[in-house]
Amino acid sequence: MSELMLLVFAVCLYIVPIGVVAGSKRSKGHEKNGWLIGTLFFSWIALLLYLSMIPKEGRVKARRSKKQE
Repeated sequence: MSELMLLVFAVCLYIVPIGVVAGSKRSKGHEKNGWLIGTLFFSWIALLLYLSMIPKEGRVKARRSKKQE
């Protein structure tokens, strides 16, 4: 029984970073897909890179100024 609980605990630890990246609003679209794939292969290392590299407020679109002529 304890082996089963250890396995369940290990699977939960593996899934936590995937859930954090999937639920985050820091990235969108293909960028998020790339981070999810990276997190599948390099679980906690990819999560730490994601949290340190992607801006907290997400990608900000640059505003275009309208020139008045």
